[in-house]
Amino acid sequence: MKTIGVLKESNGVSVVTLTPFNVEKLKQLYSIIIEEDAGVLAGFNDREYEQSGAKIESQRERILEDADIVLTHSARVDLTNNKKKTVVVGSYNVLDDYSSILQFRHPLIDFYTLTLLPRTTKAQSMDVLSSMAAMSGYQAVMTGFNKLSAIAPMLSSAGGTLPPSKVLVLGAGVAGLQAIATAKRLGAIVYAFDVRKQTKTEVESLGAKFIEISGAKEDTESGGYAIEQDEDFTRKVQASIATYSNEMDLIIATARIPGKAAPKLITKAMVREMKLGSVIVDLAADTGGNCAETVNKGEHQLDNVLIIGDAQIFNAVARSTSILLGNNYATFVQNLQAHESTQTKDAILEATQITENGQLVHEQLLAEINSY
Repeated sequence: MKTIGVLKESNGVSVVTLTPFNVEKLKQLYSIIIEEDAGVLAGFNDREYEQSGAKIESQRERILEDADIVLTHSARVDLTNNKKKTVVVGSYNVLDDYSSILQFRHPLIDFYTLTLLPRTTKAQSMDVLSSMAAMSGYQAVMTGFNKLSAIAPMLSSAGGTLPPSKVLVLGAGVAGLQAIATAKRLGAIVYAFDVRKQTKTEVESLGAKFIEISGAKEDTESGGYAIEQDEDFTRKVQASIATYSNEMDLIIATARIPGKAAPKLITKAMVREMKLGSVIVDLAADTGGNCAETVNKGEHQLDNVLIIGDAQIFNAVARSTSILLGNNYATFVQNLQAHESTQTKDAILEATQITENGQLVHEQLLAEINSY
């Protein structure tokens, strides 16, 4: 029976990659070791893991010695003394940070990152990006309204009637669509923009008003993701968004381009024209932000507009996020095991494997690194 080791995260990450519910389902197939307090910040204590069938270990070195499969979100892992074949499964943003790969260049390590899962039907149940994005979109709206000095819905009382707040969502991927749905449920008036024309139907089905701007480049081979636009179109987008942003109470920015800097959709001048007390929550902060004034992992004010930069806002709802991530990781491990037993690889494993026996094998990464 193989052993799975689950590591405690660090650097502000509160999620855990397996919950006690996952342990309960996997314990017939694997021995499971959980690093002490790995689930505490997500609301799962060590006793719950033990009751589900896992062993608790306080020494990470022992986990790395015993585990055949190591699960982590993005922890630093010291494998320099590793003496056995080990598979590491994480959610590292390797396209944005090549240095995260270096710790897995050990001759006995096979490293997979779930951030590179293909957008296929089979891979949906393992899609950590969608899980984190959904939680981020929800929490961005909740955080935004918590910071805003106005309520979301229209409200009538003895003192009169308060109008509903106005929300603008930039980017209509998983995070953006969840932000739209959450803001609508709260009673706000919602507007949304995305360069991909096909998102209009989804946006409008949620009750938001879609901002159409013609002239965007699209790529049918991009897997459904937005692609980088030229400077002329970006300026056109900024000008169009500026006609809406000065009326907004809350802006949720979610627009990303895989492996590229986030598009700048909100300029400093646009922020200065926004309503006093309005809020921007920028979920693309780790790749530069959609707002020119965003500071990653921080919040500050410009002319009484609060700008929050938090690409990992899902940590604020760590329990819910961990339940989703745990299911994603458990499904991936089972798929990995199924193909190991037959000594085959499917499209999922080929897309997510970064190193094999310490050697870089991911074709896209190899091409990008060799181009420098």
